[in-house]
Amino acid sequence: MDELNQHPPASESKESATNTTELLHEQEHDSIYNDEHNSIYRNERDFAHNHERELVRNHEREKAEVRKKFLKIGGVVALVLVGLFTLPIPLGSIKVVGSDKVTVQDVEVAGDIGEPVNILRINRETLRNRLSKDLRVEDAQISYELPLTMVIRIAERKGISVIPAQFGYLTLDKNGQVIASDSVIEDTTVPMISGVKGGNILLGDVVTDKPIVQVLDYLRALDDDTFKQIAEVNIGDPDNILVYTVSGIQIRLGDGTNLKDKAELTAAMLKDLPETQGKVEYIDVNPSSPYIKTDRITVQPKSNKNNKSKPDTSQSDKTDTSKQNDNTSKSKQD
Repeated sequence: MDELNQHPPASESKESATNTTELLHEQEHDSIYNDEHNSIYRNERDFAHNHERELVRNHEREKAEVRKKFLKIGGVVALVLVGLFTLPIPLGSIKVVGSDKVTVQDVEVAGDIGEPVNILRINRETLRNRLSKDLRVEDAQISYELPLTMVIRIAERKGISVIPAQFGYLTLDKNGQVIASDSVIEDTTVPMISGVKGGNILLGDVVTDKPIVQVLDYLRALDDDTFKQIAEVNIGDPDNILVYTVSGIQIRLGDGTNLKDKAELTAAMLKDLPETQGKVEYIDVNPSSPYIKTDRITVQPKSNKNNKSKPDTSQSDKTDTSKQNDNTSKSKQD
């Protein structure tokens, strides 16, 4: 028995060796499988990582290319704009509307605009300020029209009266500024202020003589229709201002007070003339008792019909009328 235990049968030894060999093979196979699996996992992980890095690099390259393109385009645009705003390149045109007196050439001279015209190089505010110094221009508005046109809308400074001067006639605007000087009266659509002669007054000067300023206040207060009917204002006697219509009717203003009220009465009473009986001798626009004096009756305006009528037989009125006519004739001769 001891010999049997010490020396087992050969078949058992072979079986044991076979099992050991198989176990070793299985372990070796498992080890090889694990190694291969780990290798495949590492390769996949490395591939994904490398792919991600490649995508990031490609994205960065694309962004860099886009930036380069924008920089190139921006550089070209900047160069073009710099050239357009600084170089004497002909671009666009200028158009003047609202005035027959101010021309495109006048605008170019006022704005110091050289040839060729490039509207992008013109400073609108500077041009507007320079045009406002032109005595013919009251206001100038500048805008643009397609395709490339600068439009300058001119509001002309209009004359409101003419006064005789030492060597001709001066045209005044509503503010009393001299906007024209001519040897003869060029604008016959505005009233002449007679009974006074302008002294050393130059273009651009503002008249400050009180009677003239008062007449300008009166003329400004008239509506357009009434203004067109006024031909002359005589201020030979500042306390007895006389107005003459284009049809020769005399309007007595008196002194230079309440001129707005007197302008309103002038308009109302001239509208009443067609209904007046007889030949009109004069109109008195004294706000306290306005009336129309004719050779037959004395008529009060409708707006003042609650006041008592003036008697028609006043000899003093007739005497006063003759004095006024004599004074007027003398001032016209002067």
